[in-house]
Amino acid sequence: MRRQHERNVGGREPSRIAWIFVVVIAVVVCAGVAWWMRSEPSQDARGAGDPERSGLVSTEPNPAPVLNAGVASLPPAEQERALRLEQLRTVERLVAAFPQSDDAVYLLGLVHNEQGDTASAIKFWQKSLELDPSRSDANDSLGNALLLRDEYEKAEEYFRKALAIDPGLATANARLASALIHQGKMREAASILEKPSALNADGHRLLGEAYQHLGEFEKAKASYMKAVALNSDLTEAYYGLSKVLNRLGDREQADKHFQTFSVLRERADERGRQVRADYDTMAITKKSVAQTHTDVGRVYVKAGRLRESEELWLKAAELDPKNSLCRLQLAVVYQQTGRHREALKYYEEIAKADPNDALVQLNMGRVWVKLNDAEQAEQAFTQAIRLAPNQPESHSSLAELYLQNRIKLAEAVALAETAVKLAPEAKYYALLGQAYAMVNDRAGALAAFNRAIELQPDNRQYVQFRTMLLEKP
Repeated sequence: MRRQHERNVGGREPSRIAWIFVVVIAVVVCAGVAWWMRSEPSQDARGAGDPERSGLVSTEPNPAPVLNAGVASLPPAEQERALRLEQLRTVERLVAAFPQSDDAVYLLGLVHNEQGDTASAIKFWQKSLELDPSRSDANDSLGNALLLRDEYEKAEEYFRKALAIDPGLATANARLASALIHQGKMREAASILEKPSALNADGHRLLGEAYQHLGEFEKAKASYMKAVALNSDLTEAYYGLSKVLNRLGDREQADKHFQTFSVLRERADERGRQVRADYDTMAITKKSVAQTHTDVGRVYVKAGRLRESEELWLKAAELDPKNSLCRLQLAVVYQQTGRHREALKYYEEIAKADPNDALVQLNMGRVWVKLNDAEQAEQAFTQAIRLAPNQPESHSSLAELYLQNRIKLAEAVALAETAVKLAPEAKYYALLGQAYAMVNDRAGALAAFNRAIELQPDNRQYVQFRTMLLEKP
């Protein structure tokens, strides 16, 4: 979960999606992990996504989500030092508990890197690769650390390893090109960036730089123009464009773009001064520590230690009001342990921060069902359908709500039909069969259950329901 490998002001690696969302795999969301990661839902998405059926159950009361009172009473600078120490100790305890976990070791590298200890970060990332050589993120992180240290050949080696594991890793592509350009390997850099992929503005700028050094000025001009079209504030692209236009003999346009470069550089300098003046190190530290607690919690939950995860996510939520991921984890835990009001609290906080998250709306609807508020559930499911009309889970959930409450039965049939069209799976055919039965369409119900049984012949419930339909006069 999160951005570029260099750890700027509380930034965080979004890499290793497979483990980053492990709690979703373990306990969460009816749409299934596939939807959360914006891919097609899996065949068993519904079961995996029902927090009540996940099997990760904890009935312990909430641990107190309060920072140590002694830390809170310290002067700001000492608070920050205490928080950074807590951040490091939290990951060290994780590694002590799971010394063979490449996830834990990789996280320890992230924290050392964020705290400015690049040498230790490199050591732990290398250790994580010894434990799991298939980590593209660790290779990318190592490459970037070396790139920032001007060790371009070594950086190139790691970026190439990252791309061999994950050819679609955009950060590694751009960074590899940068490492090659710094080594004067312009043709190789250009070939990397020319591959069919959606380059961002800086990618086009790098490609323009490579072409410029190769003397291919028309291509360089085209790349720089694409860069500024994508990002009109990309200062370096205007500088490169002005140089290329000069070489092409277009002095008027060259002067124009150089003036733009000068204005943008002055603005950037002013923004830099303002950022330094407004720099809130405490807020940055809290955000960083909260992200670490969120990540460490995911590793604990992967190991089945839900209690530790919950404690860390509560701390993260207290430290960073904008950390939605820790709130999602808490909402799921509370939903699957029957603490529906608490689950709703965190789902609502996430929805307030991102009202366009269909998955959150879907889970809110399910919580409202548990709270016996059909009206609120209907609103949430309807919103989920509006936000993600091509996902079958929201259609089926709203259909189930109508069937359970014996209301809007014609709409329930239409919703179930839509779910079947979107995902012709046994569970949706069974739902459609129930909907047809509720509106006294016996033939339609039988046809739907026959299809459900064809797809899942060992499901006794489907067989029993079909038997009841056949025996019905």
